[in-house]
Amino acid sequence: MNPNPTSLTEIAAGARSAMFLGTEIAWRLTDVLVAKGILTKGEARSTLYAIAGGIRDDADGTTSTESTEVLARHLEEAGDRYKA
Repeated sequence: MNPNPTSLTEIAAGARSAMFLGTEIAWRLTDVLVAKGILTKGEARSTLYAIAGGIRDDADGTTSTESTEVLARHLEEAGDRYKA
């Protein structure tokens, strides 16, 4: 990827990549916290759902609502892996 984006397409692609990176970080850190016994499975699920709700609230009424919903669902699906 060009380190100096010059088109809106490149800028949008970079923004999407950053959003997916953020959700992946949340998911992986949660996995580590569960594996180390710091979070219970229920707490992990609640945490990922809370992050999903938070990003929905942040995006509400903006032009990124649709893409944010994709990311929020991804986080909720990750949280559902922790159902007891």
